[in-house]
Amino acid sequence: MKKQLLIIGIVAILVSIGFCGCNQVSNTLIPEKNKFVGTWKNTTSHMTLELSSNGTCSMWSYTGTWDLKDGKLVIDLQSVGVPVTYTYIYLFFNNDKTLKLIPTTSTTRIGYVLYKQ
Repeated sequence: MKKQLLIIGIVAILVSIGFCGCNQVSNTLIPEKNKFVGTWKNTTSHMTLELSSNGTCSMWSYTGTWDLKDGKLVIDLQSVGVPVTYTYIYLFFNNDKTLKLIPTTSTTRIGYVLYKQ
């Protein structure tokens, strides 16, 4: 009887440990997404990009949604009733206060540098 209780106890501990790791994948994405939330401005082109924690955004005078997919920033906007998708490679600098966005369609890797407000 003691041997059965010991086996049940060990199984219960192993199952508990297994369930503890279930949130690990989603927890790593949340801090990455939090870096983006806020208002970003480009001083050269006077572009303002606002990214909300609920996944909505505004860019120039258009509104839409944003998300991180396959390690890239994807922004879906409605431009004069026509959906437009922008996909960017992104790099953070200066303690996540400076963001460089490089369009995936760019062959020169020239992009936008934005500063968190």
